Amino acid sequence: MTHSHRYSVKPEELLSALVDPKYLNARQERFGGVGDPKIEEGDAQVVITSERQLPMDKVPGIAKGFVGDGRITQVDTWHADSDSDGLFTGDWHAVLGTAPADIGGDYRITPDSDGSVYEVDVQVKVKVPFFGSKLEGQVLGYLDAIISKEQVFLNDWLGGDQLDKA
Repeated sequence: MTHSHRYSVKPEELLSALVDPKYLNARQERFGGVGDPKIEEGDAQVVITSERQLPMDKVPGIAKGFVGDGRITQVDTWHADSDSDGLFTGDWHAVLGTAPADIGGDYRITPDSDGSVYEVDVQVKVKVPFFGSKLEGQVLGYLDAIISKEQVFLNDWLGGDQLDKA
């Protein structure tokens, strides 16, 4: 699954917002974050580690046994320099306690005639016999909803100019 949205800011401005501590703290507060994100800047990358809490009352019964206390650690890694085409890339992964799942994907910010396009790629693999594919579908549904809401939040943070799916 890939989410793709257009923003009316240049790729550098979009990446700057996505690694800005003020934005990250506001996003944490809005979307179930626990504490402040940890930001580590290196020569060629920015690594952001965030903790979130799943709303356990909304976790389907079949999944509750796999999510522990519902605490999620998400690590986003952005490459600080664009390539020759102005593309910024990154990746992310999430750890859900002891859940037998691989959750993650890639980020891409590309220049667009009116600003930039931000793509979030999502991959989910649940390693549970019999129920794995059903749980994968539920996780993808949850991630689809939260990423869409975060894209709208990011748009508002950037000033609310045109947001549309690319």
